[in-house]
Amino acid sequence: MMVLELTGPKEEFDKGIKYLNECGVKVEPIARSVRRIEEICIHCGACTAVCPTGALYIDRKTMEVIFDTEKCGGCELCVKACPPRAMEVSF
Repeated sequence: MMVLELTGPKEEFDKGIKYLNECGVKVEPIARSVRRIEEICIHCGACTAVCPTGALYIDRKTMEVIFDTEKCGGCELCVKACPPRAMEVSF
């Protein structure tokens, strides 16, 4: 699995997707977002170990897990890694 953020003019974007499909790459747009349920999060940090974009990290002063949604690529690895299931996917 690879998560990519593609930008550009629509016709160029469509050409790029067509090319990837012709190469045998299965393309699935992310029409969802990941969110954290604050009331459930125990700030264990398990999600930070698997987050490839650094959207989840530990604030060393407070030892709380911070979730920067702007950095989130939507890979959902944190959802699987979270012991209390505080991370969820919104469609």
